[in-house]
Amino acid sequence: MKQLDALSEQILSRIKQSGEDRIAKHEVELAKKLEDSRLHLVEQQKQRKHNILLASEADYDRQLQSLQNKKRNGILREKQMILESVYQAVIDKMSAWDDETFQQFTESILKHFEGVDFKLTVGEQSRAYFTEKFKVHLKNGYSQMTISEETVPNKAGFIVEIDGIDYNFFFEQLIMEIKKEFSPELASLAFEKNE
Repeated sequence: MKQLDALSEQILSRIKQSGEDRIAKHEVELAKKLEDSRLHLVEQQKQRKHNILLASEADYDRQLQSLQNKKRNGILREKQMILESVYQAVIDKMSAWDDETFQQFTESILKHFEGVDFKLTVGEQSRAYFTEKFKVHLKNGYSQMTISEETVPNKAGFIVEIDGIDYNFFFEQLIMEIKKEFSPELASLAFEKNE
């Protein structure tokens, strides 16, 4: 009987040991799964924080870019207005020339049409410059020229017409031509990066 008790004790001990080994193995597996889950959650949390940080930085960059664009556009508008006021100031200054300056300007243009039949039509705002004395002077220098009795309303300067083609020397038009020619250069000077 002692042997039976010892055998039984041995079997129970093996079963108990086997059960304890299984429990210990299962506990180790569960602990590993638990640790893996914890590490996975920690990694997910880090990733979420990283994504939130990236989204915040991207949003900040977008807002900063938007503010910089608004500032740049405001500066560009202001500089454009300044350029426009400079062009207008030139037109105003030309329109206020004294007789001698206007007449010199007119002759400097008309000398390019020597020997050609042409008609001169004056802008309404420049009519006063064409005194009888100045007209006689022009007729003596340009015998092939006729001066129209009509004027062009609200314009300063004149038109030279040759064979139905108008050469426009109204101040506004001259400044527009200069503006077209020099705008890229003026804009690059006015709108340099160092604003």
